[in-house]
Amino acid sequence: MTPHTRLSIVLTQQCGARQEKSGVLPVDYQIFPTRAITREKQAFQRLAPNGTGEAPLPKTRSKWDLKRDFHARGDGVTDDSAALMHALQVVENGVLFIPAGTYVIAKRIDLGKGNLVLRGAGPNKTILLFPNSLTDLFGNKAKENETSEWSFRPGLFNVSGKDPIDSTTRLAGVAAPAKRGDKVLQVSNAISIKKGDWIRIVESDPPKGTAGSGSLIHYLYGELMPPGEDLLGTPHVVRFLSRVKSTSGTKIELERPLPYDVRAEWLPEIHRFTPSIQEFGIEHLSIHFPWSPYRAHFREKGYNAIFLQNIANSWVRDIEIQNADFGVDLNSTNFCTVSNVVLTTSKKRAVEAEARDTNGHHGIDVSHGTENLVTGFDIQTRLVHDISVEWYALHTVFSNGRGVDLNMDHHREANYSTLFSNLDLGAGTRPFDSGGSGNRGAHSGAYSTFWNIKASRAIKLPAGDFGPLLNFVGLELGQTISSDQASKFQWLIDPAAARVCPVDLHRAMQIARLK
Repeated sequence: MTPHTRLSIVLTQQCGARQEKSGVLPVDYQIFPTRAITREKQAFQRLAPNGTGEAPLPKTRSKWDLKRDFHARGDGVTDDSAALMHALQVVENGVLFIPAGTYVIAKRIDLGKGNLVLRGAGPNKTILLFPNSLTDLFGNKAKENETSEWSFRPGLFNVSGKDPIDSTTRLAGVAAPAKRGDKVLQVSNAISIKKGDWIRIVESDPPKGTAGSGSLIHYLYGELMPPGEDLLGTPHVVRFLSRVKSTSGTKIELERPLPYDVRAEWLPEIHRFTPSIQEFGIEHLSIHFPWSPYRAHFREKGYNAIFLQNIANSWVRDIEIQNADFGVDLNSTNFCTVSNVVLTTSKKRAVEAEARDTNGHHGIDVSHGTENLVTGFDIQTRLVHDISVEWYALHTVFSNGRGVDLNMDHHREANYSTLFSNLDLGAGTRPFDSGGSGNRGAHSGAYSTFWNIKASRAIKLPAGDFGPLLNFVGLELGQTISSDQASKFQWLIDPAAARVCPVDLHRAMQIARLK
């Protein structure tokens, strides 16, 4: 087994009236998630993704008005579905402003283009009211005791693109092994790329039945925990994005250090990064569903809100979502930001015992993608899974958020190197309650970090087999930590809740990186 060394940095930050060294952290600030958002682009021209957190989200002026230009009523009675769908077809790029009002959207909205922003007048001023669930619109093939057809996807507002990893995007193989933290790759042939180009490093788990099957999944679990039978042989597990710093013959220097090893048995390849949709935003509005009782986990009718899939450099900002089964889903997205999303209910939905005091399924979920940021969220209701990370997601950040009784759901499937920073768990009765099928590995992959996590009571750590190489810094713990729990899977535990500095590790790493 190759040891998984912890790449370390020392952050120094001004905390109050004193300057304080926060300590040696088990991360590298360039490996850990960045604030993955883009620069403002004039006229929303399609440009290469920025993804470096060097500028805030854009605030381009609106050109189109849903009432003025497309004759939506926004009166809470008239079905404005046709007006919105027509506007989304007509507007090629720019900002579509949706004035204050309640717009009844009786159909599912599916969008397949970017360079477009939907902007309201503010949450609870501009309200998109979806009266129909997915079951109402399309039926539900699930029988009484089966998982609902709409438990996981899609949404009632979907933005779906294409982000291929295939023969059309492949540039070269990787000809020599490299270690986590390295920046130089030896490729199989000279390729036509230049400084500043984005490339994707892809690796696959060896096929089922072969000698090495499961070795890459095992690596994502720190080579300390089994991979999970259902994950064996998965292609394109590793999908790491970096800009090119320099090229020389068949050598490529990356701008960012590798977060994984590169090994021949994992068939490492270099691909172009060519997402079909970038620069989509939805902001400053509410999405409401009618109140309905939440029956139980996996019995959802499909009041699902915003779903983004296979898109990049896009955002969901300043959105209130009410009475949802599923709030926001990021599936195979890269460099996307979800900021200041509030999830509410008009009244308690958990009226049946089978609901187990939960008012919906998922709040905000991130899967498959890389470099996604979820920040400033407020989960004002209790869901089965409040914030979730799953399916090989790399470098996800959840920061500066809160919930009434927040759980940080690790949904298995080798989610890797996730940061939870400066969170308020509220009641704190279920901080690590997590789901996911038991045949898909431990709940967390390697290097998840929990930094400055607070609750109204002392926090209880998860079971010892929750995941490997985990880092708990700045938590007020209500238990004595056994040496076995701390060392068997190489956890780093430093409670120090009263003196944790910096307050937000993500922001501190961003500042350090941009200096």
